[in-house]
Amino acid sequence: MPEPLIISTALGPHVAAITTRINGRLTAVVNTLAGTDPRIRTEAAVALVVAGMDAGRTLGALHGVRR
Repeated sequence: MPEPLIISTALGPHVAAITTRINGRLTAVVNTLAGTDPRIRTEAAVALVVAGMDAGRTLGALHGVRR
């Protein structure tokens, strides 16, 4: 299975993450607010895990957003 693609961008205060599969590759857009807002960070983590991303990669992605 191909490596997931993870992008961070401002999605507003009500969207934590958007996930989809493009040509069999998991693609996720994580809200940059996940770096400062614990509620958004938790919701983004749940969205990524439910979409099929492993927990380690999810935590790494969210840690990258926090920098």
